[in-house]
Amino acid sequence: MKSTPVLFAALLASGAVSAQNNTQTSTSYGNDNRVTVTQTGRDNTAIARQNDAAVNGGSSSGNNNQVTQTQAGSQHFAQTDQMGNRQQAVQNQSSDVSRGANRAYIRQGSTAAGSDGNYASQFQGGFSHAASIDQRSGGNYATQNQDGRNAYAEIYQAIGNNNRATQAQSTNVYGGSVTARQLGANNTSGQQQYASGSSSTRASVLQQGNNNAARQEQQNQSSNAYMTASIEQQGNNNTARQTQSSRGSAYSTALIQQIGNGNTATQTQNHAGGYGGVEAAAYQNGNNNATIQSQTDVTSVRATATQTGNRNEATQTQANAGFSIASIQQKGNNNAATQQHGTAGFSGFVQASTMQQGNNNTAAQSQQGQGHRAVVEELGNRNTALQDQRDGASGGNYGSISQASNDAYARQLQVGSSNEARTYQGGTSNRSDVTQTGNGNMTIVRQN
Repeated sequence: MKSTPVLFAALLASGAVSAQNNTQTSTSYGNDNRVTVTQTGRDNTAIARQNDAAVNGGSSSGNNNQVTQTQAGSQHFAQTDQMGNRQQAVQNQSSDVSRGANRAYIRQGSTAAGSDGNYASQFQGGFSHAASIDQRSGGNYATQNQDGRNAYAEIYQAIGNNNRATQAQSTNVYGGSVTARQLGANNTSGQQQYASGSSSTRASVLQQGNNNAARQEQQNQSSNAYMTASIEQQGNNNTARQTQSSRGSAYSTALIQQIGNGNTATQTQNHAGGYGGVEAAAYQNGNNNATIQSQTDVTSVRATATQTGNRNEATQTQANAGFSIASIQQKGNNNAATQQHGTAGFSGFVQASTMQQGNNNTAAQSQQGQGHRAVVEELGNRNTALQDQRDGASGGNYGSISQASNDAYARQLQVGSSNEARTYQGGTSNRSDVTQTGNGNMTIVRQN
């Protein structure tokens, strides 16, 4: 059964609707139906409903239906509602760079009935546009592509597993925002943003379930822009990866939050020229988790890794940065922390700090350059702290290890001049090794 309004019949005869304030509505039931709509001008509306998804909330279903909606101009609205399996919805909207305000919405499936294996695609180009996809089942694929200025994209996939979401934006001047929410297991989310001009970008992902994967890539060619990326995952065996590239005086922030076991967080930030800054933070609560943070070529850089649980690993690498701070905090047993600092881009402030609470933990710090500061604090038994600071010239490095425990081991190596090494150990059966090569160095060791 298929209901076609008179206006839709006229549209089929003419092939397109041009001008403004037009409304096209298509309602179809059953299998293997196809709807194609083309509108030009402005203030036009296209609505397609297949198998009563919008009218009765999923009372009827059908399979293998297709909807294609194309709108050129400004202030358009396109909407597709589908119920059933293997449905396909495609929306294309375009406008010039001075005006637009187009909106697109696709909904597939509902909480009342399953609707698997669907495909939804949205493309928007021009100025000030918004796209939204809502899929409420499993095995679906949603993709969004936007270019121009002032773009907003959102994907929501709920009550299903094995879903895939991809979002891509290329913006200038007013920037863009992408958001993905996935509730279920074995889902993947990929976000890419490229910006130029005075454009700021924002990306966020929320995943609840096990074996999910989230990837975010941001690149900004503007010297006065701001990038922010965030991933939140709740479950086990999830992976989160963030990559940011910027330049000039731009500033970038990256955030990953994971609750569960066997998760991995990877953050990479690169910067070219100018006096910009980057900041990365990762928070993990659970066991057998891993955090990897890498930051290079930037004036101001900060990395923070916080882990609560056992058998976790955190690695931080900072290179060619003027003012850099790296911090690791771990609570639990059998954890490992590694921090590496390369030579600073110019004379600045470089600091690495590790705080561990628990037993059988290991902290390793390596710094290349002068005027660096390394601090390790460990509370617990059978912990190990290793510091390596090297500079062939003036030196001036500071290393401190504090261990309030038993059976602890501390080793400090400093190469250069005017360095200072301090070790504080409280408890029994502790060991300390300090080696300094150069002139004007100082060593202080206290064992209680």
